[in-house]
Amino acid sequence: MARVLIIDDSSFMRKRIGSVIKEAGHEIAGTARDGAEGCELYYSLKPDLVIMDVTMRGMDGIKAAEMIRKSDPDARIVFMSLVTDPGVISKADALGAIAFLGKNDSDRLCTIMSSLET
Repeated sequence: MARVLIIDDSSFMRKRIGSVIKEAGHEIAGTARDGAEGCELYYSLKPDLVIMDVTMRGMDGIKAAEMIRKSDPDARIVFMSLVTDPGVISKADALGAIAFLGKNDSDRLCTIMSSLET
């Protein structure tokens, strides 16, 4: 069972992603509304996986991923976003993201969750 941190400024998406995580038999370690809050939680909770949005008020997901990876190069991050800009997706890839999924891509998220080894 993986411990997952969800970082998204939409409470609807936090709940929706949380449902997928629970249905896959994993635990929600915490939730955050923006990148800054997410980084703080990551440092204190040390989750097995982070699922985060790219565009958020305050600190965005790319900046948060940079900070998280700086402190923990082995951090596992999945982006779920409506963003389709190849430049942003390229930045996520360069940061070592496991995947860059659309917000409606719950099936792929389930596949990723089922393949996690903790």
